[in-house]
Amino acid sequence: MTARGVLRLAALTLGLGLLAGCSALSSLEASSKPLDTFELTALPAGTVSAPRGGRHLEVAVPTATGALTSDRIVIKPTPLQVQSLPGARWINDTTEHVQLLLVRSLANSGRFALVTGAGAGPSPDYVLMVDLQAFQAEITGDTVTVEVRMTLTLLDDRDGRVMASRGFSNSTAVAGTGTELVVSAFDAIMTRQLTDVVGWLARAPVS
Repeated sequence: MTARGVLRLAALTLGLGLLAGCSALSSLEASSKPLDTFELTALPAGTVSAPRGGRHLEVAVPTATGALTSDRIVIKPTPLQVQSLPGARWINDTTEHVQLLLVRSLANSGRFALVTGAGAGPSPDYVLMVDLQAFQAEITGDTVTVEVRMTLTLLDDRDGRVMASRGFSNSTAVAGTGTELVVSAFDAIMTRQLTDVVGWLARAPVS
């Protein structure tokens, strides 16, 4: 290799090294920036009329795909692609957040004397199994839609008998692409879905 070739190779290597260093620094700065944290609201007492009950209900941690087991807010730019809303996160992992919303909303309804998460408190009379199938913002062209979909199954914990099972699905268009607007749409959808769930369990055949 000529002396000129050696110098050119050295300059290229140095340039790539500097570029890699800048890229690493940028990634480090981005990862160290705190994410905005959001918490959705449970239904307050009195939202749904429900008969008073004396039983203990345990709400299981929802089953879900891997994308919904982290605290990132999921967006789907295509039906097969999964991304996260930049700079934002839920206060808990999505499955844990949905479980807590169900626990608090059902406890506030008074339908059961005690409502707990899995493994908390005494042995339950009933267990609510949750399959969380969608909890995401979907992008179609210029339209952003928030969709929440889950299937709930109520089991008698004493004999494993299925007492009731039903799917719930709600969606709404978002009036823009800002983070606050997307999160507000999630909150509105969960309020609607939790209202449906509490109303369904208010009519469930439990003593």
